[in-house]
Amino acid sequence: MRTPGPTQDRVQRRRDRTFAARRRFPENAVTHRRLRRTLLLALLALAALPAAASGADHGPCVVGTSGGEQCTIWYGRVVAVDDGDTLTVKVGSRTQRVRITGIQAMELTSYNPRRRAGQCHAVEAAERLEQLVAQGKGQVRLAAMDHRSASRGRPMRSVAVRRGDRWVDVGRTLLREGLVLWMPSRTEWAWNPRYAIYVEQAQAARVGLWDTSACGAGPNEGHPLKLWVNWKSDASQPGNPDNEWVRIRNLDAERPLPIGGWWLRDSGLREYRFPPHAVIPAGGVITLYVGEGFDDETTFHWGQRQEVFDNVRRDIQSGDGAYLFDPDGDMRAWMTYPCRTNCGDPNVNAFELVVQPKGRREWIGVRNVSPYPVGLEGYRLTVRGHIYAFDSDAVLQPGEMLRVHTRRDPERDTRLEKGWGQEWPIVPNRRGTARLSTFTDAVLACVAWGSASC
Repeated sequence: MRTPGPTQDRVQRRRDRTFAARRRFPENAVTHRRLRRTLLLALLALAALPAAASGADHGPCVVGTSGGEQCTIWYGRVVAVDDGDTLTVKVGSRTQRVRITGIQAMELTSYNPRRRAGQCHAVEAAERLEQLVAQGKGQVRLAAMDHRSASRGRPMRSVAVRRGDRWVDVGRTLLREGLVLWMPSRTEWAWNPRYAIYVEQAQAARVGLWDTSACGAGPNEGHPLKLWVNWKSDASQPGNPDNEWVRIRNLDAERPLPIGGWWLRDSGLREYRFPPHAVIPAGGVITLYVGEGFDDETTFHWGQRQEVFDNVRRDIQSGDGAYLFDPDGDMRAWMTYPCRTNCGDPNVNAFELVVQPKGRREWIGVRNVSPYPVGLEGYRLTVRGHIYAFDSDAVLQPGEMLRVHTRRDPERDTRLEKGWGQEWPIVPNRRGTARLSTFTDAVLACVAWGSASC
């Protein structure tokens, strides 16, 4: 048998003392393990946090302004352009992928800078962003209202490049050139009002995405369409995706329009592709419901379990949009909201609202005060967050009034008497307002009673 040496004796004695201490004070070992684990978790949590505001500047969020909302500002150098809305930037000693606030580029399928490929306009947006960065010699200004803002693990930042002695917002440039969609933010909202105007200007100029034949001729080139989206759930069923829908009307009274393989999206990445048999009848309309259900020839269901289209928020001036693309990648119809420019409607002075706020007998009337017939399709009534959308049969002759009875069954509808189908009264008796508006949130008529005002 081998005799232990002096070193082995010391090791064994230390082990014996440790074991004896643990027997006498077992809680000490547990405490030490807990402390080590807590310290490790704290360090991991700190490493996972986005770049802190310490060491950064503060100033106006929007470049070229001296006031307005204030942001945290960082300065860095671009390492790579990933796509039309994402950059890899080195800020100090840290390199990170940055998601540009307020815009959404079409998707790439190949991100290799030498062999980029993807949806129509995706490569063009990435190359234009690369050009803007090169013009600024890679220097960028990053801004955020909240330094913790992130999208899929990427910090969300407004990005500006250096051009001479001034900073140029790349989001503004890409929107004005029609290379990206407007993607309003609820957290980084300082850019929302300006970006909404830039995208409407690009739509009016028919540039980039808004050129309906930019990606190739056809199919059914030039076929006239109208699209509108019901973007707010009824207050009776908040958060219910079944209350959101998109309608597309074929404005050609003689030719049907096959739309199999066409696809619709919002400003995010959610898409719905129409089945091969989908056709919009001549002069007809189809409806795509956001929720689940059974399809027929003119009704389709996206199958989403949550709402898709953001509501209008006036406090942060946000909204959303619906966009219809053909198989070539051309955008053939769209609606962004709320409207910012050229929001006039040909029927702005054509209507008068009348209200009867009396419990089970309550109704709201829409009277045509113009000298010509007016259709109500594309308009909606709003009362306390409850929404009624008019169908194509709601056409008023001069002087006629259509009444919407809030608790009447829609199955009993006639041309001038409609049912809202509400289970409970929704019109306040003492004070309230009712509005007739477009789906882009432009108010055409309003009535107030009691001490309320329009």
